Amino acid sequence: MALALDEQAYLEDHFLRKTGGHESIALLREDMQKIMEDCAGIYRSGKSLAGAADKLHELKERFQDIRLDDCGHMFNTELIAALELGCMLDVAETMAQCATERRESRGAHQRTDHPARDDEKFLAHSMVYQDTNGRPRVEYLPVTITRWAPAERVYGK
Repeated sequence: MALALDEQAYLEDHFLRKTGGHESIALLREDMQKIMEDCAGIYRSGKSLAGAADKLHELKERFQDIRLDDCGHMFNTELIAALELGCMLDVAETMAQCATERRESRGAHQRTDHPARDDEKFLAHSMVYQDTNGRPRVEYLPVTITRWAPAERVYGK
């Protein structure tokens, strides 16, 4: 599969010909995992989620100073790991930002500071866009209820 010229230029400029990077892929990935486990697990609060979003944004900035030791073009697993990490950081920051703004508990999203559902405001699809500062911006689209109306899950009763 051939890459488009702009994709190839991106890989060359940001990874393969880049010199002087200091950040380790493995350490950044470990930091991201720890942030998500500590701050954005099933039981979460607005304070922990806001902190996670800020820390993840800092990791994305550190990612710009990533170091690759393998600059080869064939079977470069380090390049694959770097590309995956960049995508995972985007997804993690998006998850933390969406969870911060969703001030309710629903399913596996359990806010300790907002334990009840809020269908009036949050029975909606979260749409995420990148703002001019590179941060996730969340907007909502209404849900169309078709066959089954949503109901609160009650376990053990």
